[in-house]
Amino acid sequence: MAIQKIMVPFLDEGSGTAAFETGVVLAERFKAHLDVVHMRQRISPALTGNGYYPIAVTYIEDNIDTLTAAANNRAEDLKKLYERLCRQRDVGLYDEEEHTDDKGVTAAWADVDATLPYDLSSRARVSDLTILARAGDDAPAYEFELVEEIIFQSGRPVLLADTRQPIADFPDTVVVAWNGGREAARAITAAMPILKQAKLVIVMSVGNLPWASEPPDHVASYLKLHGVRATALQARLNKGVDPEEEFMALVKKKRADLIVMGAYSHSRWREVILGGFTRHLLRKSKIPILMAH
Repeated sequence: MAIQKIMVPFLDEGSGTAAFETGVVLAERFKAHLDVVHMRQRISPALTGNGYYPIAVTYIEDNIDTLTAAANNRAEDLKKLYERLCRQRDVGLYDEEEHTDDKGVTAAWADVDATLPYDLSSRARVSDLTILARAGDDAPAYEFELVEEIIFQSGRPVLLADTRQPIADFPDTVVVAWNGGREAARAITAAMPILKQAKLVIVMSVGNLPWASEPPDHVASYLKLHGVRATALQARLNKGVDPEEEFMALVKKKRADLIVMGAYSHSRWREVILGGFTRHLLRKSKIPILMAH
C-alpha cells in the first residue's frame, strides 16, 4: 500500500512550515495529496462537567468579536504562508477529489472550527500519515499532549520532523527501533512504503530483548521478503550505559535519516503514557521519527 494522502496540521508558522516541507518531500516520492489543516480552537465558555466559571464566561462573551477577529486574521495569515510555500515547491492546489498521479503533489487547505486535539485525531484517521513538527525541550505541555493524542487515538502513523531541520530529501537510511513488541511491529507495517523506497534499513536492538521476542535478524529477513534492503544490528548494552543515549549514538554513527519505532510500550497511565525511551526521543532527537501505536 502506497502513501496517497498525508495530513499536515498547520497550527502556527514554525511547526506548519516544517511539517509542510517534510510532507512535500514524501509526497513527491509517492505522488500524494496533502491535506493541510488549520484547526482553530472553538470559542466557547469555560465549562467543565457541571462546573461553571462566570469570570471566564463573561470575558469570552464580552470579547467574542475581538477573539473571532483575531482567529480570522491568524487563519488568513497562515493560509497566505501555505499558498506561498505551495508556489515555492510547485505544489498544485487541488481538492482531494481532483487529485491524480499525473498532477504530481497536490494540496488543499482546510480551515476548521474544532476542539483540539480531539478533532485533529479524528481527521487523521482518513489519511495514510500525519506529519507534525517535534516539540522542543522547552515546549509547553499541550504540544506533547497533541502528539500523544494523535498517536494514541488516530490509529494512524505520525511522523515528527524537527522544526529547524525539516526533511530535505527522501530518507536513504532508516533505522527501525526493534524491541520485539507489537507497537514496533505495527510501526514497521505503517512505514513499509517508506522502507521499500529506502536504500538501507537497519533493524536495531539495544541490550537484551524480552523473553521469546523475535531477534532483529528475523525482522530483517521478513523485510527482505517485501523487497526491503534490510540488515540487522543487535547492540550490547554495557553496565551503567543509558540505553537511550546508546541507541542515539548508534543512529548517528549509521547516519540515519529517519527512525521508525513503536510508541506506548510501557504503562498507559498518564504520567508514563509515553514510555521513557519514546519520550526521550521525542524531546531529544533531531532526526525525524515515524511512530505508530
